Amino acid sequence: MTVKNIAKHRPLFSFFFLAYLFAWISWLPLILSQTGLGLIPVKISMAYTVIGSYAPLFAVLLLQWLAHHNLKFFHLQFSWKHLLLGLLIGFALIASAFILIPSAIMTRPPLSFWNWKAFLSYPFAIIHSIFLAAGPLGEEPGWRGFALPRLLQKFNPFLASLILGTVWFCWHLPLFLLPAWTSSPMYIYALLVISLSFTMTFIYNISKGNIAIAIIMHGIFNCSPFILNDFLSNAVTKDFISFEQLLALSFLFLAIILLLFTRGKLGYIKSTAYSKPKQLKSHKEKTAADN
Repeated sequence: MTVKNIAKHRPLFSFFFLAYLFAWISWLPLILSQTGLGLIPVKISMAYTVIGSYAPLFAVLLLQWLAHHNLKFFHLQFSWKHLLLGLLIGFALIASAFILIPSAIMTRPPLSFWNWKAFLSYPFAIIHSIFLAAGPLGEEPGWRGFALPRLLQKFNPFLASLILGTVWFCWHLPLFLLPAWTSSPMYIYALLVISLSFTMTFIYNISKGNIAIAIIMHGIFNCSPFILNDFLSNAVTKDFISFEQLLALSFLFLAIILLLFTRGKLGYIKSTAYSKPKQLKSHKEKTAADN
């Protein structure tokens, strides 16, 4: 079977393989450097991880080109109503799970010390997270823009979210060799990312498959630690549980609530256009079909 046939007939396998390959190869110098395992006498900045974060986007573009000789891997049609719905509900869900629920649990009375003005920083923090930091812009066109709708064709929303969340977590595994990357134990990080996957599926579905919403929600998640620090800057907190554990449990709780509330559908409607991604054909393929 040729590379083109594999890309065309095994799109999910091909995408996951390329996303892993590009990211892990790009992160290898950083991991081997003094910043990671110290096997080469060079110190590389952690900012180098940004390069690997674009691996899912590069993987999708290459895959679409190999299969159809174009770069149109998603449809641009969207509803402003559903875009606004996804934006408002998505922000409310992620901000609640990342800031309000953990703050309510780990803050000592009085809660009047919460700094609600911290939420005003979100727009600028989101822009920074999307365009200047690792993650949203490079990852979401692949995870939610390409892989999720195809997984929803093959599996129910629960399994699709679980599979994508697991793949998403495992994609980050090499970064655990970098001491400065995260303080979370691997199992806590796995629980957090997989739980977040369910919330992202729900937000993506209610926005009718809008990639921009997925990118913005990823950005909201990534910048929320800075908002949380400002939100609790004057509060007295408890230390009975680590914040990483509390955060993972908060998103797990949110995932369970969404599954129960939607009866496992996570906002997915099978008849919607975005749930059936069409194979966008090249001009040459269209001409051959017409003849």
